[in-house]
Amino acid sequence: MSYYSKGAVLGFVLDAKIRKATAGAKSLDDVMRAAYQKFSGSRGYTPDEFRAVAEQVAGVSLASFWDTAIEGTAEIAYSEAFDLLGLRFRPVAPPQPARVWLGATTRNDAGRLVVTQVRRDGPAAAAGLNVDDEILAIDDFRVRADQLVQRLDQYKPGDRVRLLVARRDQLMPIELELGAEPGRQWRLEVDPAATETHQRQRDRWLKPQA
Repeated sequence: MSYYSKGAVLGFVLDAKIRKATAGAKSLDDVMRAAYQKFSGSRGYTPDEFRAVAEQVAGVSLASFWDTAIEGTAEIAYSEAFDLLGLRFRPVAPPQPARVWLGATTRNDAGRLVVTQVRRDGPAAAAGLNVDDEILAIDDFRVRADQLVQRLDQYKPGDRVRLLVARRDQLMPIELELGAEPGRQWRLEVDPAATETHQRQRDRWLKPQA
């Protein structure tokens, strides 16, 4: 899991644990308010102090969560949070017919088509495309920053293309074999078996607290 998103995921799981332990009376919001009231100022708080505040709000020990989710490297367990909120993951088949996949994401940087992420197992990584490369052309035709999807739609998975990129002001040709878009493997959705109790908990979770 990317550490960019792991913090938000752990916050979701911790919030659900607190809600379950307090029968919905408290949440992670209460932990953050309590930590701010107690430690705001120039000093801040240590990880141990934050954990103590969270357990005080929850009214139970959260040692297993700290050990496995924070200190450990095990897969994050979503089951408790999903059971509380009446949610589930459902497997989703890839789209058919498969769309062309470059294996990289881009952004429009003032009219420049700049690579922002390269998937480790994707076609772009295999071909040597790098983050911050500017894609100028595909098969000797200029690609505008807002036209990459339309241009790729002219191809099919398995086609070989020639990218022209600018890397630190140096023009570089890159030969690339386009892949098939993997699609999302899972979809988060409301569990059809969810009860009214799940609905109430989910409504509290979705409703911002003043």
